[in-house]
Amino acid sequence: MKKQILTMLALVAVLSSCSSYSYYAVSNKKLTANYRTYAWLPEGKSKASNIYDNDIAADKIVEAASTELENRGFKLDNNKPDLLLRYTAVVNRETKSYNEPMYYDAPGRFVPRLGVHRGRAFYYYAYRDPFPVYVGSEQRTLRVKQGSIMIDLIDRKTSKVIWRGWAEGELDNPEKAIAQLPKVIEHIFKKLPV
Repeated sequence: MKKQILTMLALVAVLSSCSSYSYYAVSNKKLTANYRTYAWLPEGKSKASNIYDNDIAADKIVEAASTELENRGFKLDNNKPDLLLRYTAVVNRETKSYNEPMYYDAPGRFVPRLGVHRGRAFYYYAYRDPFPVYVGSEQRTLRVKQGSIMIDLIDRKTSKVIWRGWAEGELDNPEKAIAQLPKVIEHIFKKLPV
């Protein structure tokens, strides 16, 4: 039983550490019962760059966001919606700095020792391998691709953004980034106050 619990905890820890995205949301007013329908703005109003600038990525973003909104009780209405949706998906090249610890690893060597056996002292040599000693850190800079996906909910009557949710993370594989879009959108909408 303990083994199963430990295995489950390890699995949860591994799966939770796999998400390389950070999720955020801001809102300037509460989503009330006045908002029940939504529609997507025309594609020219939504922006995508680099790896997200294709029909497959756009379809995944729209499908995932629509599914999340419908799960929360919103209905698609292209004629007279309460909310308008748009997305922004951008990939930028950035540099990140890391401080890597540096250690001095002294070489192992034979050192003389004094031993006592049956009351008599004798000398012998023993191999000594000392522990590494921390001596500071070295700063390294790497060029990484930083991606962000942003979803805006806009009040149709006032044309103001009332909620914005977004995810940011490092992208190392474009194919994997597009495949993860539905999961990323789902996590963004977990921040939606409904």
